[in-house]
Amino acid sequence: MHNTWNQDMMISQIESNDTGFTKFWSDPVQVHCGTLFLNPKLVDDIFFNKLTGVTCIDDNMIEKALEDFRKNHSIPYVYSLNYPAFENMLEKKGFVHHDIQYALKKNSLPQKKPNAIKITLDNIDMWTGIFCKAYDCQEWSQTVSSILEKSLSAVDYFVDESHSACVALYEASSILGLYCLGTIPDKRNRGLAASLIDFALHEVNSRHLEFLMLETYKRDNLLEFYSKLGFQEVYHKMVYTI
Repeated sequence: MHNTWNQDMMISQIESNDTGFTKFWSDPVQVHCGTLFLNPKLVDDIFFNKLTGVTCIDDNMIEKALEDFRKNHSIPYVYSLNYPAFENMLEKKGFVHHDIQYALKKNSLPQKKPNAIKITLDNIDMWTGIFCKAYDCQEWSQTVSSILEKSLSAVDYFVDESHSACVALYEASSILGLYCLGTIPDKRNRGLAASLIDFALHEVNSRHLEFLMLETYKRDNLLEFYSKLGFQEVYHKMVYTI
């Protein structure tokens, strides 16, 4: 019973952290029994445009969400957390399974804390440049810089000392969420992203938080990478589209 309660608690913490961070990058719309995130300037992004946190089966809610996705000119992505009946309803409506999002955690402390450069209003463009090169989304540059300007007071953005990798750290629900981890293509496989993860783990320790969490998709083929770094899966969500 204790293990089940602990698992449910961690899921609640991670989901709360996820939605809290996403609200800075996308506009949340509360639907009947879920949350719809949309940002027309980050169109078709699987993380920032999604229906998630669904707790009931409501055909009208799905139709309304699809209408909003269409207005947004965005691919509909719908997330399901251990909800087979909801997934069956989606499939009957023509949705297909698209991907799996894994939620991972780690709280062991590396021996050495790497250095990292914290982003301020004066160097936002540095983080934006690295992010957009890492994710091949140069057309998002202006939008991303605007998001950083508005969220700097709540989200900590860092780059590594070589100005080649970036990360966003969001503290909520007694845990630290790690998002937007990326390295520019010609600097990959040099341990730069792993270094920022180690930096984040030391932040967890210094802030007296419970653990570091991150999310990754099956299609990105990074589960082995994170597993080698000591991350463990807490749960996963099915991602559907139509």
